[in-house]
Amino acid sequence: MDWKTASSYYETRLSHALTVLRHALDLAKLPQAGVPGHLKEVLLEEEKPARRQLERLKKREFRIAVVGLEKAGKSTFVNAWLDCDLLPAKAGRCTFTTTQIYSVEQDSQQRLEVEPKTEEQFTRLLHELESASNSNSKHSDGAKQDLETIRKYQDTLRQVRSEGRKTIPFTRLEDINKDLNKYVADEQYAHAVLEARLYTNKLAQAEGIVFYDVPGLDSGLAKHIEESREMLSDCDAVILVQRDPSPKGYELKIVEFTEQGDKNVNVADKFFVFLSRIDQLASPAALKEHLDEASNRWHEIAKLSPEQIVHGSAGAYLVLNGFANQQTLESVGSPEEILTKLNSVTGIENEEVLKQDATGIQEIKARITDYINNKRVTVLQKRCEAIIENILTTSKEIFDIVSKRYSENPAEAKRLQENQRRIEFSQWWEEKWKTIKADLSDYYNDNIWNSTAEGEESLNSDIVEKFRSRYLQDIETKIEEIRTNTEQRKQQIFKENNSGVFDAKLTDYNWRKELSATISIFLVDIAHNLALEIKEEALKLVDYLTTLLWKTQELEQRLIGNPEEFVEVLSRSLTALFLRFARPVADSLIRGPLGSETRQRIVKRLGADIELVDNYYSGEEKAFSVLKRYVNRGSKLLYDPKLRHELLGIRDVSGDVPPKPTNSAEEVILEVETDIKAFETYLRLAIFEAAGFEQFCLQELDQLRDRFIQYEAVWRGVAQNEWLEENPLLMAEMPEHLKAH
Repeated sequence: MDWKTASSYYETRLSHALTVLRHALDLAKLPQAGVPGHLKEVLLEEEKPARRQLERLKKREFRIAVVGLEKAGKSTFVNAWLDCDLLPAKAGRCTFTTTQIYSVEQDSQQRLEVEPKTEEQFTRLLHELESASNSNSKHSDGAKQDLETIRKYQDTLRQVRSEGRKTIPFTRLEDINKDLNKYVADEQYAHAVLEARLYTNKLAQAEGIVFYDVPGLDSGLAKHIEESREMLSDCDAVILVQRDPSPKGYELKIVEFTEQGDKNVNVADKFFVFLSRIDQLASPAALKEHLDEASNRWHEIAKLSPEQIVHGSAGAYLVLNGFANQQTLESVGSPEEILTKLNSVTGIENEEVLKQDATGIQEIKARITDYINNKRVTVLQKRCEAIIENILTTSKEIFDIVSKRYSENPAEAKRLQENQRRIEFSQWWEEKWKTIKADLSDYYNDNIWNSTAEGEESLNSDIVEKFRSRYLQDIETKIEEIRTNTEQRKQQIFKENNSGVFDAKLTDYNWRKELSATISIFLVDIAHNLALEIKEEALKLVDYLTTLLWKTQELEQRLIGNPEEFVEVLSRSLTALFLRFARPVADSLIRGPLGSETRQRIVKRLGADIELVDNYYSGEEKAFSVLKRYVNRGSKLLYDPKLRHELLGIRDVSGDVPPKPTNSAEEVILEVETDIKAFETYLRLAIFEAAGFEQFCLQELDQLRDRFIQYEAVWRGVAQNEWLEENPLLMAEMPEHLKAH
């Protein structure tokens, strides 16, 4: 039987066996059924590996876990396998994120997918680091350092989480190097990334092969230990990259996790060892002793054959075959140095043989390829037949026991009992829903809105401040970019003026045309960033609502749907709202020079719209209190004492008075810079309030809350599903007579 046939065959049989298993467990829960507890435990124990194997078969995936301790050289090993120095492998801890590498056939299918952590997952990481940092373990310093890093880069990490999943296509692996390192190894970003998935045609010839590269088991983080345990329970083969010949400590944990997670096959059925860095040994005798010790220990621990242990040096392979980057060259050594070392430790003289055979990469590839082509079907059969046999045999025992108690019709007895229990569940839900609505009301009052004395509702001050802070930060960043470009433009103007080819009117119009285009993009960007802030607040609310429904996965999909589409809709609405007030300011100040026909036409076209922001201006400088007046007077309204006294009733000028222009070039520069300053002032002190961002955010959150309440019938069904599936969070709240479902 080939792999495709075997996959299809066992997918069908496992699906059938799991149906039988669930039916048997349901029968075992009948009152007075008298089914011994150990029979139910057998089925529950077989269910997890059966479902994991079924899921892999459905996806047609063959998963190979690449595991080892930190700095054992896992990433370097994967790089050598791919013939590309891609994954980070620097000194010190170099990977913070699980990397999955998928085999695809076509160049057009190659891509990098980056999956960020959810807010809940990120919060869980922080709690774990806090706990580790306060412990007496050897990893507490590392946890403290991680916490400091996360605090230092909190804005960048928040941005990664808010941007959602990224898909980056590529043609050559080298093209994706920067992005992959950014999300896997750069602390500014990687702490916010759940996993990176790389799809490449350089992995293996067989379809569906997946490599998992998990951060070292000895990193000190419980999440890395748990990730390794989960991965080793859900893989088809294991490659352990090992430096020392005798496994110990966390390496023995890897064997333990492999055995516990896949009890129906032996460790030796799926385990390979790559003894790395043999180029650091001193002599052939040292190499022989190294290999003998490894062979003996692995036979003793897991009954591995010598064919399952390959020795070599992934770093040497990269250097000798021209794949190493500068960092690897500095770490491993020059080709000449490595050839000398390998020659001294292996006794091989031929340079080509040293490059290929002595480095071990081609050998381990050949062993894995042979396993894939000739042995994996046998291991699959062994695993699946054992699972299916245990499930069917145990299920029959349960059915026989129940049949004796309910000899007339055990299935009918079960049906009647379930009908009664569903009625009782509905009665329980009615009361529970009242509690949920009350809890939501309390949460909303405490965390999202404030009620004024007049009975009006406003957004919680912390949320408003966060919203406003993001808005002002974006303005500062964008205006700084404009000022940088302004300095470059000024230098160009001075050169033109000195050369005698300066045309003030043309320069002014062209400059303002560029500024208008830049500001149009800038305004849309600000609206999009505010949409991301609303999304974050919405997800916080959804996270809370999810806890009310026992963390069901249904809720976010029902209320928000696709997060990217949710942000896109918000962004469009915010852009329209923002431009309603920001566009008149930008157009009247930037597009046409002071006193020009262009500016006059714009003011006339805007009509009453130019007065929209006047009621919201909150600054102290009176020159800006009426936009139309400033647009018609320009910088003189800031720096001319006589005009200020005449129109504003004050004699003091605004801030530091700039030098009086001595030529047309300086006049252009003064007016443009002053208009930019005025535009920034209106953005900071009028537009936020005018656009009603606070009410918009509150309105979006209110809609989520109201939609949640309107969907009561949906949540009733979700709750019933969670009850039937025995969600432990729900079961902890259930009355005893409903727990034993």
